[in-house]
Amino acid sequence: VLGHVDHGKTTLLDSIRNTSVQKSEPSGITQNIYISEVDYKGKKITFVDTPGHEVFGLMRAQGGRVADLALLIVAADEGVKPQTLESLEIIKKEELKYIVVITKIDKPGANVDKVKQELINRGVYLEGLGGDIPFVEVSALKNQGIDSLLDHIFLYIEVENLLDDETAKLKLMEFTKDDKIVDMIDSYGVILDSSIHKALGRIGFAVFKLGTLTPGDTIFIEQNKERVSRTLTPEYKPVKNIVAGQAFIMTGLNDLPISGALIVKPKNPKEFEQYLETQQRNQKNSEAQIAQNNEDFLEQLFQEEQEKKLIPFILKCDVEASVRSVLPTIQRFNKDNIEFKKIIASVGDITPNDIDHATAFNAKVIGFRVKANKKVLDLAKTKKIDVKLFDTVYKLYDYLQDLIQKALSDNESVTVIGKARVLKVFELSDKSKVAGSVVIEGVIKRKATARIIRNDEVIAEIPIQDLRVLKDRADTVTKGSECGINLGPNAEIQKDDILEIVTEK
Repeated sequence: VLGHVDHGKTTLLDSIRNTSVQKSEPSGITQNIYISEVDYKGKKITFVDTPGHEVFGLMRAQGGRVADLALLIVAADEGVKPQTLESLEIIKKEELKYIVVITKIDKPGANVDKVKQELINRGVYLEGLGGDIPFVEVSALKNQGIDSLLDHIFLYIEVENLLDDETAKLKLMEFTKDDKIVDMIDSYGVILDSSIHKALGRIGFAVFKLGTLTPGDTIFIEQNKERVSRTLTPEYKPVKNIVAGQAFIMTGLNDLPISGALIVKPKNPKEFEQYLETQQRNQKNSEAQIAQNNEDFLEQLFQEEQEKKLIPFILKCDVEASVRSVLPTIQRFNKDNIEFKKIIASVGDITPNDIDHATAFNAKVIGFRVKANKKVLDLAKTKKIDVKLFDTVYKLYDYLQDLIQKALSDNESVTVIGKARVLKVFELSDKSKVAGSVVIEGVIKRKATARIIRNDEVIAEIPIQDLRVLKDRADTVTKGSECGINLGPNAEIQKDDILEIVTEK
């Protein structure tokens, strides 16, 4: 299930399976892959719900890789958006058959015809409009069009013969780029995600594609040999026989598998293990990254050019796919003179060991959908380590921006003492511009300079001419207070601009 953020993917699935996953999500967005199974007219469908936010492109790609059929979700009130186009690219890359689902048809401003035209303009030629791509119009909140969608899914699967074993084997060949594997295996599946469970240890969320899997089977996840301990449904209920198309959880793994890793059950485990060893010996250029030891990293820190400001960080996430999605996002914030340096990026709650590492490298500790207990937080406070926990990527973005601004300020001859948001702009008789503002951080001083920031860019830097609270002149205004900041006649300020207040060091 693919589409742009907030276009109704999870709400649609809630309507289908009568659950309320969407309500439990921080800020109402999906940040993990959700797998679920529903019964419809005596048949079963496994749904893979993937996040719509740009950070989680990797998760969407993994979901697309295992699917027999894709649902491309487009909201009737918003139309084609950036992640809609990215989802189309995934569909094309994986050569997936797909159905277009136009959601939110009940909303004010919904324009189904406009959405159809936008899709046609992007090369999505719908049935009845010059093409053969099926489409269904739905309202998840009003339970409208849901049965039609499910009927479309089964009809399309049957017409296109998508569940044939030969199709699954062909997919495996495309997946591995190795036609020998097809003859050596009995069954296979794909890891969607993995995490560390307090009671169950290392677990993998997966979808099976061909054959069957039962506890006690010997399998290989990439190069790692494993014995299937327990298999559970996505709801953590025991299940003994996993069949093609079924979503499941494996427990008791020796290693934490990466998203997209292949699970194979070979016909002859010993022979397959020898085959893998031969493949490894022939592979001259390993793609596995070798972690730098502390000495190497410290040496690199000292060798960096003096002009570049390094921000070392430790990242802990709830699941492995989050690590692989959030880590490159943090590093995309790198600038010519500022670089975020990874010390550790792994799965699990923040531990005292993480705080010790952070102390060694003076690093920030970033937790994404994980916890830090009181003992860890007290240790961090004692060692003066900054620990930040986030449920959503938006708040993480704000934090990274703040770190960048602070790093830039540290490199300058001025210091940032406060920030204000412009609520309204007034013009005096002498053409001076006054920014009616609220102080959102620190303090505002009359004898200071204001940087006008718009869309994260500094537009201008202007000395403050006057500072008033109501009609009274003020030397200082503190956080939470409203004030008028006179920036003179040459200031080009707008509502919602941010004024960053700086003074000489």
